[in-house]
Order: sequence, then C-alpha cells, then structure tokens
Amino acid sequence: MNLHQDKTLPKARAFSEFLNRHDYQAVPDIDGTRDYLAKIDIHTAGFYIGKLNVYYSPKKDSYKITCQSITVPAYHRVLEELWQQFEHQVLPERRSGDICAYVDGSFLNGRIGYGAVILRDNELLHEISGGLDETYSAHHQIGGELKAVLESVTWCKKNKIGELHIYYDYKGIEMWAKGKWKAKNDLTQKYQEYMIRQEIVFHFHKIAAHTGNRWNDYADQLAKKGTRQ
Repeated sequence: MNLHQDKTLPKARAFSEFLNRHDYQAVPDIDGTRDYLAKIDIHTAGFYIGKLNVYYSPKKDSYKITCQSITVPAYHRVLEELWQQFEHQVLPERRSGDICAYVDGSFLNGRIGYGAVILRDNELLHEISGGLDETYSAHHQIGGELKAVLESVTWCKKNKIGELHIYYDYKGIEMWAKGKWKAKNDLTQKYQEYMIRQEIVFHFHKIAAHTGNRWNDYADQLAKKGTRQ
C-alpha cells in the first residue's frame, strides 16, 4: 500500500463526485496512486483533458491539487476554483429517496454478532444479521460493528446503489473508513482498505446508542440475535 493512500484516495473520490455534479466526468485512477498522491482522470464535453493530482501533506494534515497534467490550460483556473468550492462545501444532508444503513455490533457470552437495516425513506428494504467466529473475539463488538458496515456495502453493490448514508454509534466506523484513525491490526486494516477502494459515496452520521432511535435499536437487536447464530 502506498504511503497515505488511505488519505489521498478518499479525497480523490470525494472530489471526483463533486466534479461530476459540475458537468465533468471524473474518475479516480486507482492504479495511478503514489506515495502522498492520487490522480483523477477528467473528461468534459466528451473529451479527455488529462489527470488532476491530489497531494496530501502529513506534516500539515492538508491537501492541494496540481493541474500540470491537464492538457487544456484554460481548465486550470476553473478546476482550482472548483477545488476551493469543494474544500469549503457543506456536506449534503439526507434527501428523499436516499439509501440509509443503520449498523451495530454486539458481544455477548463470548460471541460476536452484527446487525444492519437498509432503508429508503423509512421503508425497510433489507435486514442483515449474523455471527462471527472466535478469531474475532479479541475485538469484542468492534468486529461486529465493522462487519455490519461491510455487509451493508455488499448489499448496495449487488443492488447498484451508488450512495449510502451510514448511521452508527461507534466512531471508528467513520474514522477508519476516512483514514482519520490509523488502522493498527489486521481487522481494521482490511476494513479501511476495502472502504477506501469503493466507488460508493459514503455519508456518515453519528448517533447516540440506546437512546430510543427506532432503527438503531433494531440494528442492535439484530446484532444480539447474531451472537446466537
């Protein structure tokens, strides 16, 4: 894995989605990643105009772009302005028709379970429940939390869902997926690498556990059920 790929690829993917909403066709070049660098292939009006580079500085914990590989100089300033807009944008809130997943994990009697519910406009589309073997026991419910996310993503991919709102009560779900926490063991490293490589756009929402939220409580029940499977 290239140095700081966990930082550069999510940023390149998010900026690509932003450009796609502004009449460009932008796709991260997964094979073009390097240490501290991710690349985006950009088309507009049916023409390929080159690669945009996204750089990450670990010292400053900041990003910048360069456009020297964009073959049409007139687009350099336009893309720089769009980058500034992207960096200061407010992330979109949930909209009508969005797909949402409430996820949870459980650790009971030495067994780990996971649970998730997939919704559209508060309509239940799918529910997920299962147990994990003893190889995950050292991670307690965290293994279940992450597995619930992975199973939700798998369902979305099978159903050609391109955007997902994930509601969670364990902070690591978002922090590892975005590369904001260092993945220090095999479980979190595999989770982080998998999430980074997805083409699905993720929106994360932290909710408090056990506060009467209907769907969070339902995911919790499914996770507890999973410990008995």
